[in-house]
Amino acid sequence: GGVAGHAGLFSNANDLAKLMQMYMQFGEYGGKRYLSEEIVKECIKCQYCETDNRRGIGFDKPEMDYNKKGPTCKCVSYMSFGHTGFTGTMAWADPESEIVYIFLSNRVYPDAENKKLVNMGIRTQIQQAIYEAIK
Repeated sequence: GGVAGHAGLFSNANDLAKLMQMYMQFGEYGGKRYLSEEIVKECIKCQYCETDNRRGIGFDKPEMDYNKKGPTCKCVSYMSFGHTGFTGTMAWADPESEIVYIFLSNRVYPDAENKKLVNMGIRTQIQQAIYEAIK
């Protein structure tokens, strides 16, 4: 992590993919259980859907209202979950399609006002291309 509690997770794509795979497999990875299935299922489900808040515990969920923007392409299942970071990163898992998508970037270069990644929809376009490629 960083120098502050809110500074995020620092890793590489391979290790993040393993972590997301473990969550997608409800706490198990490589034949070993790391978290209980019940805990993972609770963390990845929508906690406040009735108040129009799609978030899980520690994870975001897709926006399923086609009239609203969300963190993903509209191709993901509602079972999917993930996280987008301040620097433009994205880690997303979809148990229904068995896809783990890791996007690492430095959106804040040359400064934090750089909004090109979001404005151009790069992460969601790549995610869409992945889903289309496996159909």
